[in-house]
Amino acid sequence: IFLTTPFILHFRVQYFSLSSVMGGNNRRTQNTMLTEKSSWVAVMTYPHAETLVAEHFRDDNPPIEYYLPLLAGKDKRFKKNPLPEKPMFPCYLFARINNKQIYQTRTTKGVVYIVSSAHSIIEVPESDIEAVRRFEASQRKFFLHETSKLAKGSEAIITEGEFAGLKGRLVKGCKDGNFCVSISVMNMSFVVHLRREELRPAAKGE
Repeated sequence: IFLTTPFILHFRVQYFSLSSVMGGNNRRTQNTMLTEKSSWVAVMTYPHAETLVAEHFRDDNPPIEYYLPLLAGKDKRFKKNPLPEKPMFPCYLFARINNKQIYQTRTTKGVVYIVSSAHSIIEVPESDIEAVRRFEASQRKFFLHETSKLAKGSEAIITEGEFAGLKGRLVKGCKDGNFCVSISVMNMSFVVHLRREELRPAAKGE
């Protein structure tokens, strides 16, 4: 059944929901659980300020390590003429900081707040950042969808290709008998078509 039914593969790396962070977590109310060891966090910016914040992080003293995932721009009228790159997640970028850099990050021009839950800053696993980097560098076509709209299913693991080793969850909705791979970030999912041969069922507890 696993290898004959069309599904979407959905990764369980959602560390926060966009709807939850919009509920009032700001500079004044955030507490922290960060330590002296640097951790990745998600930073919300004002609209169209992602690049500006990244530049401030780079030029600050000391500089703040950041990661701004980008997508190649496309002009539907002229496919051969690429447009400037745009942020993969509008109004968000990632920063790698420790507890001594929280105030510096929060007060950077263009920053709204560091994403948190119950007033505690949420650390983004290194594996999640690496997964996003792999999709950003991929030559395969993928789409972004709202995670909450994807129906969950069985877990699976990619065994071949540039995404080999990534573990995900199958969800219904894929056309043409293919599979799709989805990674949840800020309640958004990457979806890419895969052949059945590139997947295997995940063992219990794997």
